[in-house]
Amino acid sequence: MIHKVSASKFSFFKTLHNVLKKAQNNDCLVLMPGQYNMPLFIGQSLTLKGKKDSTVIISGSIMIPKGVTVHFENIKIRQDIQILVEGNAIFQQCHFEGSAVNEGLIVCHGQLKMIECTVANAPILLKNGSTAVMNNCHFTTCHITHITAVHAHIELVACHLEDALHAVVLKENARAKIMQCHFNKQRSTQLLAQNNSEISIVDSTIEHGDNSALDASEHCLVKLQNTTIQHHRATQIAMYSCTLYIENCHVQYGQQFGLQLVLFSEATVINCNFSQNNDAHIYGNSQSALFIKNSTLHGPSKIGVQLDKQSVAHFSRTAFKHQQSIQLLLSEQANASIEQCTFCTGHQGIVAKQHSHCTLLDSIVSNHNQSAITINDSELIALGNQIIRNNGNGLIAQREATVMMENNRFSDNDLSHIIAIQKSSVTIQKSKFIRGKGMYIADSSLLYMTKSTIYDGNNTQIEGNNSTKIYIVESKLSNGRSEAIKATNNCFVHLTRSTVSAHPLQQIVMNNSSLVILDSIIEKGLQNALALTNNCDARIENCQIMQHKDTQIIATLQSTIKLLQTQLTSGNMMNINISHHSKATLEHCTLTNNKQAPNTQATHFSEISVQHSTMN
Repeated sequence: MIHKVSASKFSFFKTLHNVLKKAQNNDCLVLMPGQYNMPLFIGQSLTLKGKKDSTVIISGSIMIPKGVTVHFENIKIRQDIQILVEGNAIFQQCHFEGSAVNEGLIVCHGQLKMIECTVANAPILLKNGSTAVMNNCHFTTCHITHITAVHAHIELVACHLEDALHAVVLKENARAKIMQCHFNKQRSTQLLAQNNSEISIVDSTIEHGDNSALDASEHCLVKLQNTTIQHHRATQIAMYSCTLYIENCHVQYGQQFGLQLVLFSEATVINCNFSQNNDAHIYGNSQSALFIKNSTLHGPSKIGVQLDKQSVAHFSRTAFKHQQSIQLLLSEQANASIEQCTFCTGHQGIVAKQHSHCTLLDSIVSNHNQSAITINDSELIALGNQIIRNNGNGLIAQREATVMMENNRFSDNDLSHIIAIQKSSVTIQKSKFIRGKGMYIADSSLLYMTKSTIYDGNNTQIEGNNSTKIYIVESKLSNGRSEAIKATNNCFVHLTRSTVSAHPLQQIVMNNSSLVILDSIIEKGLQNALALTNNCDARIENCQIMQHKDTQIIATLQSTIKLLQTQLTSGNMMNINISHHSKATLEHCTLTNNKQAPNTQATHFSEISVQHSTMN
């Protein structure tokens, strides 16, 4: 039945109070224009409807008990009334104007549905297993939180929420599903999730907040898809002991972090774009975990990703670009595995320090102003990578760092491809080093290189200094523009089954150091094959030393050299020249040259011992 209701006691139509006494279930009450300011207890299922082109105002409290469904349409509800919903309330094209003094001007213990409504300063509180659906609603200008859910479920579709302390707060096992919504200009964090709550946000925009976009704490689950988060003054997404799944999203223009993971938080990031977040795109600490795939982290943030305090991360098919300081920073025992990623155009690429660990697979690190990779008292495993075109060094290992590399390519780095200092250890297998300034190994560090190639280069290809050990096995050093190997100050160099070829200066230079060469070839140098000076000792066995334009071996200043089953052939000048209290021993060797100079020469109190050898 349809009842016409008047706000005036002098009207022909009955008053709302009288109609409610006699109305039956499913009746429709058509409210005439005016203001209804009495309290309403609605004990039966009804429809209260105002005309579209008129103003119907309810300013008294409303109570909807359990088992009752009330449908409000085209009604304006204002002032300090409280709407208590224990049953089912539907508001369609309604306008709410409140004067918020607490977190619930609309309190729901049952079911609430709002369609095409405007809510101004009328906070909603959902409690005790209640559910709410808001569709195409506009929430604006609220002194506190627009919507608070405690042990409740909420669904927002195509809503606009702005100008509140918080847009949505979820407490104690609350659930929220948000689709096609716009969150804008909240005065604090725009969405809060706490105490085992869950929130899903799809196809939405969260922007221009005075604090964070989304803050989750205490074991919450957050899912973000196809959403843009931007322009927040604090960290845009903050997770404290929570789990985040984010896919196809943009997180950009934040004044602090794009994403922060704290206290065992976990985040899965797929096909996302982080750009222009000031401090870092992603920051994780306190044993948090990050899994990121098919994403881009684009500058100009200070840091791309920073992981501290035993946090872990796995990066797959992700690009780091244009960071101002460091693209990936690991510290305090952090652990990262990186697969098929690109680090380019930044100040530094990867930095690991304070006992952290990094595994780098099939990736490219290029175009950095300083070092591409810096390992500081930490570990690096690198397989199948390209470290290329950096303005600084390719790799720096320092302070007892450990580096293990296989199938890598270093090329066109303006400074040294590899620097290892301060008792660091570098192991290289099946790698190539092309153009650049070679390697510098110093301060009791260790280099072990096998089945690798060093070609070209603007400086010494391998240089050792200060009690360093260098082992080269089944490798080739060729066509450099300076020396192949230089060692000074108590270093030890060991070559096995390797080739050193075509350098314009001395190919191997030793000063106050030790050298062992086994089953190797040293050839085609423009000057000497070996130059030993100042208390050096060398053992050369089963080698071929040939085709040098200058004396092939020089030993001076109390140096000692022993040649076993070695051939020195096709030299243009002398084969061996020792001087100044040096000593050479030859056994089962062959020495030939162009016959215009002696094969061997000893001067200044030096000695040569020749046994079972052949000279032309």
